[in-house]
Amino acid sequence: MTKLEIENIHRLANKSIDDAEVKDAFGHISSLVNELGRGNLNDELERLNMSYTFMLKYLEQGVMDPQRDEILTSIRQSLYTLNDTCYIGLMEPSSPEVFYARRRELANTSLVSIVEEYRVAVKEMSLAQNVPDQQRDSHVILSRLHQAEELETKLFNRVWSSFPISSDDSGSLKLCITGDILPVHTRCLLVAALFLGLMKFYDEGKLLILLEAYSLSDDPQVQLRALTCAMLALLAYKKRTSTSKAIQTRLAAMQDASDFNQDVWSIQVQLARSRNTENVKNRVRNDLIPNIMKVRPDIIDKLKDKDSQIIDLSDIEANPDWQQWLDQSGITRKIEEFNAMQIEGSDVFIATFAHLKSFPFFKTLSNWFLPFYPAHSAVVENVGAGKMALAEVIQHAPYLCNSDKYSFCLSLGALPESQRTMMSAQLEEQEAAINEARQAELPDDRRRRVTIINAFVQDLYRFFKLFSRRREFFPVMDDPRLDMTDCLPLSHVTRNPQVLELLGTIYFKNAFYDDAIKCYTRLEGMDDVTDDHIYQKIGFAYQNAQNYDKALTYYQRYELLHEDDAWNIRHMAACHRALGRYDMALEYYRRAEAMIPENVSLTLTIGHVLLEQNRTSDALQQYFKADLMEKAKHRAWRPIAWCSFLLSDYDRALDYYDRISREDTPTAQDLLNLGHVHLCQGHTQEAIATYRESLRLMDGNCKKFRAAFKGDALELRLHGVTAVDQALIPDAVCATAQERQ
Repeated sequence: MTKLEIENIHRLANKSIDDAEVKDAFGHISSLVNELGRGNLNDELERLNMSYTFMLKYLEQGVMDPQRDEILTSIRQSLYTLNDTCYIGLMEPSSPEVFYARRRELANTSLVSIVEEYRVAVKEMSLAQNVPDQQRDSHVILSRLHQAEELETKLFNRVWSSFPISSDDSGSLKLCITGDILPVHTRCLLVAALFLGLMKFYDEGKLLILLEAYSLSDDPQVQLRALTCAMLALLAYKKRTSTSKAIQTRLAAMQDASDFNQDVWSIQVQLARSRNTENVKNRVRNDLIPNIMKVRPDIIDKLKDKDSQIIDLSDIEANPDWQQWLDQSGITRKIEEFNAMQIEGSDVFIATFAHLKSFPFFKTLSNWFLPFYPAHSAVVENVGAGKMALAEVIQHAPYLCNSDKYSFCLSLGALPESQRTMMSAQLEEQEAAINEARQAELPDDRRRRVTIINAFVQDLYRFFKLFSRRREFFPVMDDPRLDMTDCLPLSHVTRNPQVLELLGTIYFKNAFYDDAIKCYTRLEGMDDVTDDHIYQKIGFAYQNAQNYDKALTYYQRYELLHEDDAWNIRHMAACHRALGRYDMALEYYRRAEAMIPENVSLTLTIGHVLLEQNRTSDALQQYFKADLMEKAKHRAWRPIAWCSFLLSDYDRALDYYDRISREDTPTAQDLLNLGHVHLCQGHTQEAIATYRESLRLMDGNCKKFRAAFKGDALELRLHGVTAVDQALIPDAVCATAQERQ
């Protein structure tokens, strides 16, 4: 069989099991078993086939069997495992994927032997570190450290590449992860190894260990990493996990944990936020940071004293003029935006650290999941053995995930010693301030747990998006896979009303409207949700998803309960307008106007609807009304000028375009419209000159100009501009621009 044939049969077998087409699944798996040629697998297939055949016979004979569902579930689960075992066996000899490479490398190495070897290495390292200072040999210590870390990696690889996990390995791993025989960072690596293997091929044994790790471990890092991994696995394998009694039993037992519900909710929220990471990255990289950096020279000039000495930025509060300038320059607002994104848990540093994942450290798969700790060799070698205070500062950096903390240390290693010393001093000063603030606060275990979850989700995101061989792994962090409200085994927890409300807000804010609708509609059906505004929220989400009929349905439900809500009426009007129902839109806008008569935006919108109905004179009167109401912005000038043009009142149109040019900055559209006025007056030279100014504001894009000009073809024809002139004028306008090119 070719690789493609093996993959196709494996996929078809899984689909047949998913769809409960068990007979077809037997046929597909039989071909893989025969190809692999392992007698024990053939025996297993025969045993399953016999059990299934007997079950069918009993069904045909009308025999009542209360365990039929349970037996069928067991057969299907066994077929999944057998299918994956055959697939792995056929791919392992020649596949270049890292999963199969590690299986070949560790095929004859037991888990227990690696654990024992590792424990010896850790003990030797500890002995080397605990000798008196005058006898301590840093080279020996570093050598022992490297040896221990290599064995950690070997242990990680042995766990994640095993399938299916044996009962012996399962028992050993439970002891290693939930006990204290291994360091915490190593236990965290074992959790990640179980998860990575689980996401490659579903293995109920590994998932059960993760769930037990949450319940039995006494370390929050281990607990929360295990729960996050388990939740992602439950979601990824919904069909398999929702029918497993072992998993249901374990989840039921976990309900007694005091932090369980809140931990699940915190993971839900952070996974929801992670879906917007690409948008956050682009915003930070393309907006916040460039806007702060481009005013940096101005800051230096502004913050010099009379002797040309740079003012200490910590003294800014002493001079209100400096703070006022910072506010006016926009720096304050950008920094506040950045801080707000940090506080709400957005991944603001991925843009900064994404390019720092090319160090050799990140070629080792396990390092992507390693909790940051100052004693790691990558930290010691790059920060410096004598600068552990700096490493501890980095360890407590509140908004950096573990992966980024290692990136930061690795980048320090590339700096000259003088810069490293200076940065060390600055960071230590900040650490003193942070420690002082931390001591002033009351201990907050909930905040600590949320911080661990946020950092781990960010670590996962970096691995699945940035690891050089990420395409070999299940795309865990892809958008559609992260809605934990779809995780049926946990739905009684994940569909909590307060969490659904928060998730709906996050999804809506980040333009994931379908998910917002799903959260809000689930809220709608809950008995203890009595806030009528839920109808507005669902309607608003549908409106932004451009499903205006559905939006109207929910707005109308709210209207039945609150008929005088101006916000609701305006949005119903907007939906009717979007659907081209201008009469209905106008009716609702008029109702809203009666409630809030001084609202300029509403008055302008009514004018727009009248204009869309070709009621130009009525629209113009509405715009005049809006202009009288508004003394500063004069938003009505442009529509007044356009309506005047449509009504052939060219003098008034020119007057208003002149007002715009004097008190505002004309846009390309303004100049295009002004060109139309000149053209319809017969002032062709002025028209072409004005059109060229419009073209200039379009960056000389003749295609864009032609499209805009043709968009007004009907209006120009109604004002006497012939089709021939309309064809010639764009060429005349663009001729100069094309000559320059």
